[in-house]
Amino acid sequence: MTIGILIPVYNVADYVEECIESILAQIDNRASILIMNDAATDNSAEIIKRFENHPQVQIFDAPYNRGLSATRNALFDIAQTEYIWFIDSDDVMYEDAYTSVMTQLEKLSSDVLCADYVSLRGTKEVRKKAFIGEANKNTVNIHSEFLDNVIKNNSNHVWSKVFRRTVIQDIRFKEGLNFEDILYMTDISLKSFQYSYLKQPVIKYREREGSILKSLDKKYVDDYLFAFSHRVENYQKAGKNNRYHYLLYKTYKRYLGLLSNLAKNNQTDLLEYTYNKYNNYFSSLYSDVIKDLPIHKKIILRTKRYEIKDILKDKGI
Repeated sequence: MTIGILIPVYNVADYVEECIESILAQIDNRASILIMNDAATDNSAEIIKRFENHPQVQIFDAPYNRGLSATRNALFDIAQTEYIWFIDSDDVMYEDAYTSVMTQLEKLSSDVLCADYVSLRGTKEVRKKAFIGEANKNTVNIHSEFLDNVIKNNSNHVWSKVFRRTVIQDIRFKEGLNFEDILYMTDISLKSFQYSYLKQPVIKYREREGSILKSLDKKYVDDYLFAFSHRVENYQKAGKNNRYHYLLYKTYKRYLGLLSNLAKNNQTDLLEYTYNKYNNYFSSLYSDVIKDLPIHKKIILRTKRYEIKDILKDKGI
């Protein structure tokens, strides 16, 4: 059994050395590390070059800056290992994560392994559970069970999961779009595979100022709402079930939350743009779901909906 650890690199000079060293400290000869410099403009390239003579490290240079999704896709095309683990270059592999991951894969031969992670906020570490259910057993993804678990936990990130290469062979990260992990998790959910849960952290996820989540503009809005409308449409393809209403509930809540954040940021023009462009679609989701929700969820949505109406009225929208 072999595993390829794929690391896209772009302007992470302060973090990438720690990332690579945390992996090299754990892996054995079953693992290879593939790193691609996505035309970084800081000294990330010089830092990763220090590892070029390591026998388990391969370094590649993108011809120009293509973005995270394109770089992951390019690394995947190069990798020939049985399993694939996408790790971001500003994160850290958690202590003993590699051995635990490989042990569970050898035992269960899972197609997808899901694990917990630790959120790193400055020096503060907060453990995050990324799965609901029993650990150390395989579950077959039928009728979107995998996606249901992802939705309940908001565990859309790919770096807390390890994938059998053949399962994701025809799944690509959507290039040019933000929220690529949400889209990727949605696309893989249509496939049939066995997945298991490793009940321990495998990644220290670094929450950084200046990340995409801190910037709100039209592209952020369009990509964010597309990611969730894409999820609704894919779920419909897989077949609606009693959990479909929970998806609509969560999706509509995200839309209202975005409107609320734009209002709090006093981004009135962007608030108006978002409401005018997307309200008909998301209101149709509300109409589809509201009658079938439990009373407490109805109250939550109706309260938030009235709050947004008051905000829009105050701003003359």
